[in-house]
Amino acid sequence: MGIFDKFTKKSSPESVVASTPSQSALAEMALNLIADGVVIVDNSGKIEFVNPAAVTLTGCSNVDEALGATYQGLIRLENGEGMEIADGQNPLFLAVQQNVEFSSRDYVLVTIQGKRTPVAINVVPTRNEKIITLRDITKELEEEGEQTEFISTASHEMRTPVASIEGYLGLALNPTTATIDERARQYLTEAHKASQHLGRLFQDLLDVTKLDDKRIKVRLVPVEMITLVKQIADERATAFAEKKLKYSFGTQDEVGDNRVTIDQLIYAMVDIDFLREILDNLLENAIKYTPEGGAVWVNVRGDGDRVLINVTDTGMGIAPDDLKHIFQKFYRVDNSQTRTIGGTGLGLYIAKERAEAIGGRIWAESAFGEGSTFYVSLPRISAEEYERQRQIMANIAMMGQTAIQATISPQPPLQSSTNTVN
Repeated sequence: MGIFDKFTKKSSPESVVASTPSQSALAEMALNLIADGVVIVDNSGKIEFVNPAAVTLTGCSNVDEALGATYQGLIRLENGEGMEIADGQNPLFLAVQQNVEFSSRDYVLVTIQGKRTPVAINVVPTRNEKIITLRDITKELEEEGEQTEFISTASHEMRTPVASIEGYLGLALNPTTATIDERARQYLTEAHKASQHLGRLFQDLLDVTKLDDKRIKVRLVPVEMITLVKQIADERATAFAEKKLKYSFGTQDEVGDNRVTIDQLIYAMVDIDFLREILDNLLENAIKYTPEGGAVWVNVRGDGDRVLINVTDTGMGIAPDDLKHIFQKFYRVDNSQTRTIGGTGLGLYIAKERAEAIGGRIWAESAFGEGSTFYVSLPRISAEEYERQRQIMANIAMMGQTAIQATISPQPPLQSSTNTVN
């Protein structure tokens, strides 16, 4: 039986003899003609099939050379910074070994001759084989880069006039700088809110373009998570009070209960600015979408080798159809309750990208009318690793300070070698 006979659909036992050969031949012809590379490997990692596109992408001499070889020798990957990925950390190898699906556009395929091509990779496991597809995305990335550059430039240029409009409207609304009647004040107040919304939109667009073209670098530092998350959440105390929301932090029986017990020390390596942005987005949404008199609960706990943060509210909740889309770029829940609430549709997308950039993930559980819980899961480190990382950072800081002092310290005057004779 050929490799394609395993994947061809057979409608009935009577039609097998007549239909299978033609279906198999058509499948092979299609795979030989498509531009995407296709590699099929067995459970031991040996290549059973490779199409001409995969031969070209990997730099292999011909199909026969690849057949029977291991896929690890054929598919060599680098990350976006040009570093080769070790086998134990290679997500493609791990997906094949663990028999799980995998999809990514973050890696570069290196040919046998050393040519580098950015590729989209997909792994689809079956019972006895794994199907790996490779697609050259060089042109896609160029087009996306041009689009990103346009959005970034436009957003940057438009922020200045919008900031000016917002500033002048603020002056007009200030009783010490202008005198206006009540009707004019109402109009200017709405215009001021709109200008602020535009300013946030342009800032979010700039943040998204920086994320998309990898201009924002991750700076991981060791932190004690409960202290840090509580500090970030407590900064919203005024906003909670203004909307008459009950806010609580820590382990508790139910949302809104003020009994708080925290008996863990939980450590992680995080980018503090990224974590702050994630939590700010989640807390802002909890405040916006929870009616007055409701409650918001924030908690941090250790969950095996992960740190689990939750932001729970008693707000309007999210319908199932919307829940699966809320982390997409520009997606906004559209119903009679949310139409009056402002937003850019970018906050949760940015939060998701930030979480993934520091090795975590984010998801939500909700029912419409019953509130929502947003979870952030991050890699956890031990107390010993936390202390070790702190010492490394202290050593680096000390070396940097020493180098700065050596640069700015005055040099001693040169000693004259001339002898003075009286």
